[in-house]
Amino acid sequence: MKPASLQGGLQRRAADDRAAPRPKPSRPLASGRRRERREITLVVATLATILIVSLFRHNFMSVQNLRFMLLNSVVLSLLALGQTLVIATRGIDLSVAPILGLTAVVTGLLAQSSGLPLAGAFAIALLIGLVLGTINGFLVARLAIPPIITTLGTYSLYSGLMFVYSNGTQVDSVPHAYSVLGNGLVAPYLPIPFPVVVLGVVLLLTWFMLGHTRFGRALLAIGNNNAAAYNAGIGVTSTQVRAYALSGVLAALAGLMFLCYTGSATVTTGTGDHMELQSIAVALIGGTAIAGGRASMIGTVLGSLFLSVVLTALVFVHVPPIWYSAGEGLMILVTVASGRRKQAMGGI
Repeated sequence: MKPASLQGGLQRRAADDRAAPRPKPSRPLASGRRRERREITLVVATLATILIVSLFRHNFMSVQNLRFMLLNSVVLSLLALGQTLVIATRGIDLSVAPILGLTAVVTGLLAQSSGLPLAGAFAIALLIGLVLGTINGFLVARLAIPPIITTLGTYSLYSGLMFVYSNGTQVDSVPHAYSVLGNGLVAPYLPIPFPVVVLGVVLLLTWFMLGHTRFGRALLAIGNNNAAAYNAGIGVTSTQVRAYALSGVLAALAGLMFLCYTGSATVTTGTGDHMELQSIAVALIGGTAIAGGRASMIGTVLGSLFLSVVLTALVFVHVPPIWYSAGEGLMILVTVASGRRKQAMGGI
C-alpha cells in the first residue's frame, strides 16, 4: 500500500505543479524585452511616418531631406544621451540647452575671430561642459538642492553667460575644417556623414558604460532606490556628480557639432528651440523611466530620429510652427502617463 500511496501522492503533486501559474519573468529579462519592444516600435513608427508623408509630399523621401533629418537628429541625440544618464538617477537637467548654446557661441566666436583650430575647439568645448556639468552635480548631490530647481537656476545663469560673453555678437562663419566635420563624408565611396560617426562612437561608449560597468549599474541602482544603493556601499554623491558632469560634456559636444553643422550660433542657440525639453522627450520616448532606474541609450537615439522625422513632416504638411512645442509637450505627457499606467498594472 505504501508504494501505491507514494505514487498517487507524486501524481497529485505533478498535477498541482502543472496547474499552478508560471512565474513571471525576472525583472532584468522583462525589462530587456520591454526595451526591445519599444525600440522596434520606434523604428516602425519612424519608417511609417516617412512612408505616409511621402505619399502626399513626394520630395519628403529625397536623399537631401533624409540626410537633413538624419543630421538634425545627431545634435539632439548627443544632448539626449547625457540627459538619459541624469534621468536614470531620478534627476533632470534643464541646463543642457544653454550649455549647448554657450559652447557653440564661445568656440564659434574664437574660431571666427582668431581661427581657433578644431582640436582646440574640442578641448575648450569639453572643458566648458565638464565645469558647468560638475557645478550642477555639486549643487544636486552635495547641497541636496532638488534637480529641477538646481538646473532651472543654472539654465538662467548659463544663458546669461552666453549674453555676457558674446555681447550680442553672432557667429556667421567658421573655418573650413569645422564645415567638413559638420557636413563632410567619411570618404567618397563611403557616404556616411562625419556627425553620424561621432554619434555612433558616443552611443557605443555610453551604451557600454551604462550596461557593462560598475558606474552604469550604480546609476540605475540610485534611480531604483537611493537609500538602498547607499546601504549597498555605492558612492551615491560621487556617482550623481559624475552623471551631471557627463551630461554637461555631451551637451557641450552637441554644441560644437551644432556649430560645425550650421556654421552659425547666436545667443538663443539651444534655448530658443527649447532643446532641453526635446532632450527629455526623446529620452522618455526611447524607454528611459522618468522615475529613474531604467534607461535605453539606443532607444534615446531612435527617439531623436523619430522626433526629427515628425518635426520635418509637420513642416512639409504646413502645420504652423506654434504647434511644435505643444506637440513635444504632448509627447512627454503621453509617454509619462503610459509608463505610470504600466507601473500601476504591475509592469516593469
